[in-house]
Amino acid sequence: MRIGFGADQSGLECKERLKGRLTGQGHAVDDVSTGDRPRSDYQGITRELSSAIYAGRVERGVLICSRAIGACVMANKHPGVRAGLCHDLNSAHQGVEDDDMNLLVMGACDVTPELACEVAAAFIHARYVPGEQALGIPPRRLARVVEHIRNNLDTPLAVGTLSSLAEMSQSHFSKLFKLSTGLAPHQFVLQERINRSKELLRRDDAKIVEVALEVGFENQAHFTTVFGNFVGMTPRQFQRSSHCEPTVMYGPAAGDSAELAGARL
Repeated sequence: MRIGFGADQSGLECKERLKGRLTGQGHAVDDVSTGDRPRSDYQGITRELSSAIYAGRVERGVLICSRAIGACVMANKHPGVRAGLCHDLNSAHQGVEDDDMNLLVMGACDVTPELACEVAAAFIHARYVPGEQALGIPPRRLARVVEHIRNNLDTPLAVGTLSSLAEMSQSHFSKLFKLSTGLAPHQFVLQERINRSKELLRRDDAKIVEVALEVGFENQAHFTTVFGNFVGMTPRQFQRSSHCEPTVMYGPAAGDSAELAGARL
């Protein structure tokens, strides 16, 4: 495996120990923190290592620096980079196995050279199996996301916020969320808003405009359009109807696929 390395002044000892050990194991190394770059420039080193991953020059990267959290946040803004801050063997291994992490970030003040070598070994030897995506989001993370959606229907629910709750990148989260629920995140949010609106509309004193605002729509007109796409009737018609539908948990009911196809945010 070709592994990229980066370190600021505080991480040099760990980085050199790691390079020596991994080279001895037959791995190819690419050190982006050599040359004329200032040893204290963790931002430049992070950008260079992230670019090496994105360009395919290295398969995985290891970054050791004093500003580890900042470096991790910065790295994850680069396309194709999935960085994780890890200081223990289990996190380093699971980061690869569960979320295809390809950049290990360690705080230079938080690991000894020996621990850094052990954590890096767990990271490098771990393997991501794409077929596991068929399982979708792990149940505990999915429940956390669904609970947040249902408790915050009156607020904007951006995919970025939901993916953070699941501890995944947005693209990876969206793909696995659909595998888990049968719906893209924005469709699931719309469905939950319509389900909640049905409950509210059944109340004797329910006013349609108030229901629309309570479930997160900006105005009654937009609510009426989306409600019609999902339910096949207007909110007013639904109020007058004696029909009661069960609340859908994770996926659409068998007869809702056509309505969902026409739903818009």
